[in-house]
Order: sequence, then C-alpha cells, then structure tokens
Amino acid sequence: MSAATPLMQQYREIKARHASAILFFRMGDFYEMFYEDAETASRVLGLTLTSRNNGGAAEVPLAGVPVKAGAEYLRRLVQQGYRVAICEQVEDPKLAKGIVRREVVETISPGVAFADDLLDGAQNNFVVALAAAGQGAIGVAAADVSTGEFRLALSAIEELDSLFARFAPREVVVPRGTSVLPRSSMLDGVLVTERDTWEFDAGMARDDLARHFAVRGLDGLGLEERDAPLVAAAGALLRYLKEMQPAGIPQLGRPRVERAGGAMPLDEMTRRNLELVESLRGTDTTGTPRQDDHADGHATAAAMAARAPRGPHGHRRATRCRRAARARDRQPRCAAGGAGRRA
Repeated sequence: MSAATPLMQQYREIKARHASAILFFRMGDFYEMFYEDAETASRVLGLTLTSRNNGGAAEVPLAGVPVKAGAEYLRRLVQQGYRVAICEQVEDPKLAKGIVRREVVETISPGVAFADDLLDGAQNNFVVALAAAGQGAIGVAAADVSTGEFRLALSAIEELDSLFARFAPREVVVPRGTSVLPRSSMLDGVLVTERDTWEFDAGMARDDLARHFAVRGLDGLGLEERDAPLVAAAGALLRYLKEMQPAGIPQLGRPRVERAGGAMPLDEMTRRNLELVESLRGTDTTGTPRQDDHADGHATAAAMAARAPRGPHGHRRATRCRRAARARDRQPRCAAGGAGRRA
C-alpha cells in the first residue's frame, strides 16, 4: 500500500491535535470532513457521504459543506453538543510552495461560543471547571466568554445541584479519570470535557492567572492561600479557553470570588417564580422577552445586539450589548444576599 497523500498527512497531523472535535478542514470554498467526522456530520446534518482516494488502496469517507453556509452547519452541530474546530488556509494558495499551510484558528463548543446564533440572549452561556478540594468540597470556576464574566466558588458536593442551577452550564470541564463530577439531573445534555489532571495543578495555575491578569500575586484578585481549589479550577479553565481561542481571550474579566454566606441559595422553583433567569411568559426565538413584557416599545439591549453589524466570520459584535443587558438584569430585585439576575 502506498503512503497517504501530502494533503491527508497534513489533515491527520492537525486532527491528532484536535481529536475531540469535528474538524472543519478548509479546502477552497468548502469545509471538508474525513473519516469518523464525515460519518458523524453525515448522520447529524443529513449530508451526502462520499469518499476520497487516499493515495492507497483504501477510500476515505468524506463529507463537506460550503464555506458560505458553514455558520449554519456549525450552529447545528454545536447546539447538538458537538465541539467543532475551524481549520483555515493561512496562506495564499497561489503563493504556496507545495501544500497550502493550514491552522486551527478557533474551536467552538456549547460552552465556548461567541456568535449570536449560538447564544441565548436572555441568559448566560457558562462553561464550568471543577477541581476536587478534599473533605467533600469542590473548587468551581465558571466563565462566560461572550460577556467576560468569570466567577469562582467553593462548594460542598451535596450543594453542587444548587450551583449548577445558578450557572446552568452548557459545558463542564473535569480532570480525566476522576470522580469529581457527581451524578446530577442538572447536567442532562451538558457536554463533559475531560482534561489531563496536571492542568488542575494549583501551583501552576497561580502563575498562569497572575500572568494573564498582569498581577504580582493572586491577592490582587481577591484570592487567598486557602483558595487553592478555586485557583486550580480557574487555572484549568483558563488553559482550556486559551486552547479553544488561540488568538487570545482579552475580554475575560477578572474573577469574582463568591464566599460562603455572600448569597442566599434559592431552589429552582423559587428562582423560576422570581423570574431571575427568564420571564414566565417566555422569550421569542431571538431570546428577547416577548413584546408584552415591554409595553413602552423601547428596544432592549438584547434586541440591539441582534441588530448589531456582523464582524469577521459572521459573528455579531454584540458582546457590549449583551454585557449591558447582564448589568441591567443583575440589579437586585429581592433581598437575596445581593443576588442578581442569576440567583
């Protein structure tokens, strides 16, 4: 059997670095998928499954989507819980010597997304990392990259359901091969991402956090020596986000540490009846409260974001509007320990 073609060798090298994601491999005006990725995309998206000659005896399963329609197919995959890596051609094919150079420029998952059509404008889109703290406690870090929110908390294992109800994470990051993630109905349908255990090392995380937020010590972030589990979770989450967004995550704000007794826990029924997350009347398809919730007819920040001009890759520049909506909705509506829009 002859060796694989140079193109397929390049694909395999890139895919090996993003094994847990469906790889959108740019080839001219199409994103192509191969092997298991092609079979998954064919099943989930209803694409025609074809094959490509690999330079040997075997035919390689192949499925592709037009680049112009890529955002829609990406949305459908992410909303069904898949992680997608976007691999672009990073040099002009006319100037390339041999195979065009390609790199993954962004990875999108249910918990790490920016585009409006992947987000619910009425609520946060959190990715949560968990680190074992011993004695039945868990260090928790939660980030919403679309708004820049970054929260840290220490939780008892038996209280994690309440915490999951508050954050409503779309994705949870945990150490590989550990039992830190408890069984919870609040995590039904949530993407679970396993990472190497060394990424949850608190000592390494201290250096990473201090470097990222340009502080000499973590006391400048409100973190103390006793907060090692929070630091471990935060460091692992920061590393994961940087891997997902190679261009950087400058919009991520400084972490807000939630201390015990700083908020009143509310069960799911109370949270729903107080309309802290969404109106009981529901939202329309854009995530904006229905018109009868705004009798004055004024546009909300979420609606403004929906009309904001599109930026590169079809992403709407709505982060500022979404952040304004978060700030408005977090104004206290009840005496719940200063709790905002999410209890």
